[in-house]
Amino acid sequence: MPINNRWNLEELMDACRRYFETTGRRISFEYAMIGGINDTPQCAEELAGLLKGMVAHVNLIPCNPVPGTGFVKSGRDRIEAFAAQLTKRGLNVTIRRTLGEDLNASCGQLRREAGRADR
Repeated sequence: MPINNRWNLEELMDACRRYFETTGRRISFEYAMIGGINDTPQCAEELAGLLKGMVAHVNLIPCNPVPGTGFVKSGRDRIEAFAAQLTKRGLNVTIRRTLGEDLNASCGQLRREAGRADR
């Protein structure tokens, strides 16, 4: 993500830990599940390791297919296995439901279409 050009992942996680220590409030992390890119068991282990010891909630978001990006949505079975692996590691996890994909109106899809109209 572009923000990582300024603050890297380690700095972000340090800030998250300081936030929790200061406020006592749980931190929610949004994780976009992109088929074949970041939805493997190894990715789940890396995420669990990154969040180890934190009071956190992980919201898994199935990536919406957007023409021209090459990204595809992870299969439901893969998302559920990913969630189960995180849960087994002690994390609180939900899977976001998707709406509007059939109309190209899901998150990311409308923006892509609006960008084309501007060109």
